[in-house]
Amino acid sequence: MQQPGRRVKLAQHKEHTADAWQQMVSGQPLYTLAGAVNAKILRSWQRSLQHLNPWQPRTLLQPSQWAGNWDNSPLQTAIQHMQAELAVLVEEGGLVAGLTDSRGCLLWTVVSRPMEALASAARFTPGCYWDEHSVGTNAIGLALASRQQTMVFAAEHYSRHLHDWVAYAAPVVYPASGELAGIFCVATTWEKHTPLGEMAVADLARSIQRHLPASLIRAELQVHALGFLRVQFRGKEIHCSLRQIEILCLLILNPQGLTLAGLHSALYGDKPVALTTLKVELSHLRQLLDGHISSRPYRLTVDVWADFVDLWQILKERQIEKAVALYRGVFLPQSASPELEEWRNCMEAVMTKMVDMCADATLLLDNLCQGTQVSELVRTRLLELTAKSA
Repeated sequence: MQQPGRRVKLAQHKEHTADAWQQMVSGQPLYTLAGAVNAKILRSWQRSLQHLNPWQPRTLLQPSQWAGNWDNSPLQTAIQHMQAELAVLVEEGGLVAGLTDSRGCLLWTVVSRPMEALASAARFTPGCYWDEHSVGTNAIGLALASRQQTMVFAAEHYSRHLHDWVAYAAPVVYPASGELAGIFCVATTWEKHTPLGEMAVADLARSIQRHLPASLIRAELQVHALGFLRVQFRGKEIHCSLRQIEILCLLILNPQGLTLAGLHSALYGDKPVALTTLKVELSHLRQLLDGHISSRPYRLTVDVWADFVDLWQILKERQIEKAVALYRGVFLPQSASPELEEWRNCMEAVMTKMVDMCADATLLLDNLCQGTQVSELVRTRLLELTAKSA
């Protein structure tokens, strides 16, 4: 008896996933679908059900600055060497291809003529967000969440309007730091699915990242204070004492500036430390930063990025996946500064709630693997999930 052809097998697979999707949107308990859909897709469906209607896509449009983001992105330079070749491959293969930033916003796309209508209807265009929170289960969103190459076929997509698609995505990371730069994605119609698609896209993503700088330069001064402490100034790491990092963090958290007495109180509290001691610390720190600390009031006069500021903003927006991905440990765990202790306690309280709400063991495990310092919050939650599934 002749075996069914490749297209017939794909059609059967598409039908099976569509049946599972229909059961999911009808309220069928997801654990009953474990045999029909893989666990990664089921976990993503579960997350998507919490905030999206699968019949009404909510692809979010970023404000008009996306073009400026692309112009200033190191990803633009990194993909230049292959843009012409990609355009040919996309047109000949009837594909779409795109590159997002680290939040899942499309910065660059190329679309073949056969896919123009589908891409337009799905808003696969620069400036649109394709993270899981915006679109539900999709290849870009899963690659963002897992930091791994992924494929989403037909009705594995949460949103009904993507059921004619098959998409492959892979993370693009900075070679030295391992920080996520963005996601590279290729998609087409389901009947063109090939097992080689995932590997090919992963290889293209690696080609892009080979042309990236060693690490992401977000600002002239970069401060990492979650878990492992690190300060970079003008792209180079500088050695700062704990006290100097505490001062930096206080100045970052008070961009309007602090008087000497205000900074002293925030840093030392009631401890009997002379103002001259703080002045000496400020003088040394000013030298490290090429004079970029003003006085009266004391404030930073340089462009700054800090991981704890990003985390706090994400926590306020209740973006669980992004918060877990960014979290690398307690904010300045050794600091005894009254103001920084207050910030630390507040962050930990909100972060604890966020981690407790996270049911994605893969995301938590990835956090442990990527972190320079193991987070006890994440480790504890991962053990809880493991015990429940045992």
